[in-house]
Amino acid sequence: MSRNADPQQTRQATLANGLALTLVHAPQATRAAALVRVAAGSHDEPPAHPGLAHFLEHLLFLGGARFAAGERLMPWVQARGGRLNASTRARTTDYFFEVPAAALDGGLARLADMLAGPLPEAGAQLGEREVLEAEYIARATDAGTLIDAALAAGVAEGHPLRRFVAGRRASLAVEEEGFQRALRDFHGSFYQPGNLQLWLQGPQSLDELQALAARYCEGWPAGQLPARERPPALAPLAEDWLHLRLPGAPRLVLGFAVDELDATAEQALDALAGLLADEAAGGLLAWLGERGLCDAAALRVAYRAAGQALLAVTFELAQARHAPTVEAAFLDWLRALRSGSGEALVPAEWHQLAPLEQLRQRARGLPAPVAPRWLAALDASRPVRLLVAPDAPGRPTCVAGFELQLRRGPAKPLDFAPRAWRFEAPAPASTAPAGTLHLRWRFPNVPARSHFLALRHGLRPLAGLARRSGVSLRLDEEGADWALGLQGPADRLQSCLDRALALLAEPPAALAAQGERLLQRELQRKAAELPIRRLLDALPASLAGEGEGLPDWSAARWDVLARHAEPPQASRVPGLPTTQPLLPPALAAGYHRRVVAGEGEAALLLFCPLPGRGAAQEAAWRLLARELEGGFYQRLRVELNLGYALFCGFRQVAGWRGLLFAVQSPHTQPEALYGHLRAFLESAAASLGELPEARLHDLANALAHEPAGEDAAWRDQLAGVAADHAKRVAEAARRMTRSDLLAAHAALLGEQGGSWLLTNRA
Repeated sequence: MSRNADPQQTRQATLANGLALTLVHAPQATRAAALVRVAAGSHDEPPAHPGLAHFLEHLLFLGGARFAAGERLMPWVQARGGRLNASTRARTTDYFFEVPAAALDGGLARLADMLAGPLPEAGAQLGEREVLEAEYIARATDAGTLIDAALAAGVAEGHPLRRFVAGRRASLAVEEEGFQRALRDFHGSFYQPGNLQLWLQGPQSLDELQALAARYCEGWPAGQLPARERPPALAPLAEDWLHLRLPGAPRLVLGFAVDELDATAEQALDALAGLLADEAAGGLLAWLGERGLCDAAALRVAYRAAGQALLAVTFELAQARHAPTVEAAFLDWLRALRSGSGEALVPAEWHQLAPLEQLRQRARGLPAPVAPRWLAALDASRPVRLLVAPDAPGRPTCVAGFELQLRRGPAKPLDFAPRAWRFEAPAPASTAPAGTLHLRWRFPNVPARSHFLALRHGLRPLAGLARRSGVSLRLDEEGADWALGLQGPADRLQSCLDRALALLAEPPAALAAQGERLLQRELQRKAAELPIRRLLDALPASLAGEGEGLPDWSAARWDVLARHAEPPQASRVPGLPTTQPLLPPALAAGYHRRVVAGEGEAALLLFCPLPGRGAAQEAAWRLLARELEGGFYQRLRVELNLGYALFCGFRQVAGWRGLLFAVQSPHTQPEALYGHLRAFLESAAASLGELPEARLHDLANALAHEPAGEDAAWRDQLAGVAADHAKRVAEAARRMTRSDLLAAHAALLGEQGGSWLLTNRA
C-alpha cells in the first residue's frame, strides 16, 4: 500500500462478555488479518510444569469443538494461501493469521473455536509433546536462543527470566493426572474473554468487523479474571563481562534493563533501531565500518513483561578484541544522540507493512509518538556485557534450561575520545506517489560471490542516505543475475539510482579488497545458522552454478521494470539493454544431489522446478502444493515425528518456480528423511484421485482470488512470464480437474523439471 493510500479507520469496542476489540478498516487492502492476545504466558504457568503455556499453544492448533482434521485453522489457512503462527512469551500468548479478505469470516470462526474449545485427550497430546522436544533440541543449538539465555545470566538472581519455560519431553508429564489438571486449570483461568484482546483488520467496514467478532466470540462465557503478580526487577545487572562460546562471527551484545516500557518507548526504540542500522556517512555504523571494527548493528527487545524489558544491542565484530572500542563508540554516539533534539529518530513507514505485521505492531500499542526521552533508558552505567566468539573462554553452565559454554570475566576499561557524530533529520515527506524501479543484469559468466558482497557493502552509505529521503535501495543476487531495487517517492528515485549506478560501474579500488573478507565473514555467519536455513541459502547457487571471476559490466545484458517512475536512460546503465526477455537459464531434467556440509541436526531440502512456464501447468502445481501441505505436516511432523522445522509449498527461487520441501530432524539422517518424503509423495496419488469436488473448488477459488503481492510484477519478470500471467493462472485454476492435479503429481514424481536435493550430510 502506498503512503498516499486512504487513511485507515479504527474503533475500540468491548463485547458483552468482556472481550476487548480493536477494529481496523483498511479500505484498499486485499488481505485481512486477525490477532488474539491472551494475557498469560510462560511466567504465569505453575512452576512445577515448565513449558505448560507453550505446550498449550501447540495443543490448541489440533482443533476445537466444531472444526477438526482438514478444517482446522492451520490447514484451512494454508489451503487459501494464507499464513499463521503463534507465539508464547513471558506474560502474553499471541495467535494470528492473514488470509485473502474474503476468508476472514472462516478464519475467525476457526480461531475462536480452537481457543475456546475443549483440550485434546492425553493420547493426542503425546505426539505434540514430541514436537516440543524436537523444537527444544533445535533451539538448543540456535545462536539467538543461546545468546538470550546468556543475557538472562546477567539479570538479578531469582528473576523468572532465568527459569526454563520452553518445555520438553521431561518437563511435560502428560500421562499424570496432576499435569492434566494443571493444564485444564491454566486454560480455564486465562483463556476466557475478559483476559483476551482481539484485533481485526481488513477492507470490511468497522461495523462488519465488529459483527464478525460478535458472531464468533460473544457466545464465549465470561469468567473471573485471574490475579497476576508483577515480576521482580531485572536489576541489579551483572557488572562483569560474560563470555559465551558459539560458532560464527564474534558479537558484542549489550543488554539494558528498562523498568517501564510503554507504547511511546516502543516507538522510540524502533526508531533508534533504524538509526543504529543506518550506514550513511557520519553515523556510528559507517564510522565502525570504515575502521574495520564492525559490519552490522541491531537493536531488539529480548524480553518484555508487565512494562519491564531487556533490550539487546548487538554488534557483529570484525574481531573479538574490538569489543571495548565498539562499546565505547556506541555509548558516545548514544550520548550525542541524547543531547540533541531527537529529530533523527523517525518511525518506519506504517503503510508499507503487510496487514498481519500492522496488527502485531498495534498489539504493541503502535503507532505512537516518538519520545526521545526514552533514550535515557539505555543507561550506560551498567549494561549486561556479553562477548560471543568461537574461541571465547567458557565452562558448562545451564541457564533457562539451555546448556551454555559461559564464563564471567572482569570488566574491560573503555577509552574513547568524544566525537561530533552527525544526526541528520530525514527529508520532509514527499507528496509524490510511491514508485518502484528494478534493474537486473545477466553477465556472460556468473561473477564470484565475493564481488557481489563487496559491491553490496559499497552501496551501504548510499542506502543510508536514500533511507533518509524515504527510499529503500538494495542489491540482491537472483540466481545467476544481480538485481538493484529501489522503492519510495517517485520524485526521489532517480537521484538515488544515478548514484548507485555510478558506484556499480566504477567501484572504488579499495572496495574490491573487501570482497574476500566479507565472503569469509558470511561463511562464518552461516556456520552458526540452523541447518535448514543453510540449505535454503545454498539453493540459488546450486541451481545457477557457483560464480567465479569479475563481473563483466560491458557485456552484461540488463532489463528494467518501472512502476509509477521513469525508467533510467540507457546511457546511464552499465551493460547493454536486452532486446529479448531474460528467461531463467534452462535446468537439466532428472535428479541432482549436493551435500552442503555443516554442523547440527540432519537437514534435507528438495526443490522440484516446473517443467515449463505455461499458466495451466503452474496453476496445477500451485493447487497440488496447497493440497499436499496439510498432509505433509501431518505425516512427517505429527505421525512420524521427524522434526519441528518443516516446510512444504510452491515457491520461486530466483527465477525458477516449483515445489519446495524441507525437513530438519534431531534423530533421522538425510537418506531416511528422503525416503519418508518420497513415500509421502508417492502415496499422495491415491488421495488426489479421490479429492472431493468441493475441496478442489475451494482450493481453486482461493488461488483464483489470491491478491498479488507488492513485487508480483517483478517476480513474474524474473521468472520470464508475460505481464498477464497471473490472470491466466487464475483462469486456469477455475478450470482445474482431478486429472490435471494427477498429471502434475506424475510430472513431479517423474522429475520432468528436474529435482535438486540438498543435504548437510552425505
